[in-house]
Amino acid sequence: MHCFVILLIFLMSSNMCFANNKSLIIASSEGPPHMMNGSYHGIDLDIVQAVLFKLGHAVNFEFPGLARGKHLVITHKYDAIAPIFWQQDEQDFYTSDPIVQYKPMVFSLKSNNLRPNTLSDLRGASIATFQGAPGYFGADFKILANTPKYQEMVDMSVLSELLIKDRFDYVVLDKYIFYYYFRLKNRQRDPSIFNEHNLIPEVPASVGFYDEKLRDEFNTQLKSFYKSKAYNRIIERYIGMGLTEKVGYK
Repeated sequence: MHCFVILLIFLMSSNMCFANNKSLIIASSEGPPHMMNGSYHGIDLDIVQAVLFKLGHAVNFEFPGLARGKHLVITHKYDAIAPIFWQQDEQDFYTSDPIVQYKPMVFSLKSNNLRPNTLSDLRGASIATFQGAPGYFGADFKILANTPKYQEMVDMSVLSELLIKDRFDYVVLDKYIFYYYFRLKNRQRDPSIFNEHNLIPEVPASVGFYDEKLRDEFNTQLKSFYKSKAYNRIIERYIGMGLTEKVGYK
């Protein structure tokens, strides 16, 4: 009976917490493993949900796309949007600190012993990447996109396999996406067969809020969550064990 009373008090206090904070609607877009429409999860979304949960908010995700999503936040149809990139504060739209760093990376097979120091060193090599990549990686990468051995794939899931089969010298892809698809069917696959060439700057991903006060509260809570084991566990949920240090989280 004593245990039941304790449990009842806990449930009542939890319900009161959420009763005082309406469920927030967060806009997003499909992009595994960062955002996944079918499961309403993903690295970015899980981080956002965990931080807001600690602030006492329940969360619902909708997937109108990022461009339309920002308009829905500014007009207060939605409460926030994630992820956003390179956005500044403006009226009715307030940008959080980065929730995660996207890590564009050049991958090669370790057995090929390739050692590029700049993107220019990739000239003449065979390169595979995702569709539309030249729009994200700067002027030097656009030059590579005009070379005969450069190819873009609609399906990003094939890129790690093409590299394993030595069909290309290099694959260019976000680290999380690369390892997510590499380990999608087998979480025990060994990533040490790859070399990573850090030739493209990281891209910080943030959250855009309608409410400035909520943004500030989110930033405060994010600082402690970023250093927690729970943050690492979210990353590992999608790319498997043993890679959190490799992708830059400790």
